[in-house]
Amino acid sequence: MTTIESSSNQKIEDWILDFLSKPNSAFDNLPPCPYAKKAWLDGNVEVKEFVSFLEMRKDLRNWDKEVIIYLFQTNMLPTCSELTSLSKTLNDQYPEFLFLEEHPNLVEDVGGVIVNQGELCMMIVQKRKELEEARVELKKTGYYDNWTPDMKERIIDR
Repeated sequence: MTTIESSSNQKIEDWILDFLSKPNSAFDNLPPCPYAKKAWLDGNVEVKEFVSFLEMRKDLRNWDKEVIIYLFQTNMLPTCSELTSLSKTLNDQYPEFLFLEEHPNLVEDVGGVIVNQGELCMMIVQKRKELEEARVELKKTGYYDNWTPDMKERIIDR
């Protein structure tokens, strides 16, 4: 792992443990991502540099984690609209997975709380079925009460 990757990995870990896993009133006093900390600490999140679609397809065929986070390095950095378009295309091509884009220029605001990591450009990939089952449980709480219709459409209705 290079220094850049180590630094990026640390930024992701900090985001997960110091923000996404802390209870927040904007999410009915649940963490912004209630399952992230356990997945991270259990070693079920893999952070990889995005190299090619061929490599990504290989990962999807041999899936063995809860989450894979693909980092885009400076030399392959897509624009925000390119990354959004790419996630839509991948969600259509691989319906058993959910591809969520994370770009420094894409601001996700929930009740005045910015959820984005803010610095890194990445594609977060998870199995759709497990994520949708977790969302059913969260819908029984006030977790989604502060989500705008646009956020719900962008994140949930894919």
